[in-house]
Amino acid sequence: MANYLMTKGDNDNVQVFEIKGTCQQGDIRLALLEMSMTSQLTKSDKGLYHVQICPAYGEDRLMTDGDWIKAADILEQEAGYIGQKRAIVLHEKNGKTHAHVVWERYDHEKGIMISDSFSRLAQDRARQRMEREFGQTRTPERNQHRPELKEYLSDVWQQTKDADSFMTAIAEKGYVIAAGTQRPYMVIDETGRSFDLVRQLANVKTKEVRDRFKETKLVKEKAAIRAVRQKQATERMHKSQEDAIDKIILHQEKTALKAEIAKANDNQKSKAVANDNKTQDDKQRKKQEALEKLRRERLERARRFRENERDL
Repeated sequence: MANYLMTKGDNDNVQVFEIKGTCQQGDIRLALLEMSMTSQLTKSDKGLYHVQICPAYGEDRLMTDGDWIKAADILEQEAGYIGQKRAIVLHEKNGKTHAHVVWERYDHEKGIMISDSFSRLAQDRARQRMEREFGQTRTPERNQHRPELKEYLSDVWQQTKDADSFMTAIAEKGYVIAAGTQRPYMVIDETGRSFDLVRQLANVKTKEVRDRFKETKLVKEKAAIRAVRQKQATERMHKSQEDAIDKIILHQEKTALKAEIAKANDNQKSKAVANDNKTQDDKQRKKQEALEKLRRERLERARRFRENERDL
């Protein structure tokens, strides 16, 4: 365990973050040795309880030192290891940080090993608490499309004869086959979640899957999940960029439309003013015409008066 935690390998950085409760505060190897040797006091040969805490991509960057400690405390409470010796080691790989936490299982007061039964349920409860308390993206409780997934994979399995044709066919739906850590073959869906491939194939045995994939080199499960999630992150980034561009274009179109409306209103106002001016001109012209007509009538009466002046 110490070699696994401290070997840099493909990690960009390895940091001993905390050693609590042991006499060996400066050496992770001696600390883990001290924690694990108590297993010899019982019939168990598993003296350590090891868990990884892996926030989602991007959310790991928001974790403070206090958050990593709090996350370990939450898991410690849910798994039943309160007050036990523990060590925390941080690994940074491909720009993403995750924590390894190791507890001593031996209960010094009771003289027995703390049970690790139903640890998966305890880890799931801890995950839910962490996501709530740190404001992280909630992990779906279950895959609601699992029945469709099983039916689809089973149909494709029966329709194909070899591993390459099977993997090519399901790749169109975003599925990837990887070499698992707990089970030999895992299927990764388009969201980055992994499932035991054999359990998704109706009436198919593990031996049949082994026979089909025996000459196929598969990527590791963790690497496949990381690739799918990185693809998701890239797609989200592109989608955000596209949305931003769409907003800019929409804003420009709205601005142009407002300008056209304003121009149309101005033209309408100008026409209204022109029509009003024309109306005023028409009124003025008619008034002048009426005055001119009256003047001519008066002149005509005056002329007739002068012609008949003597008779009158």
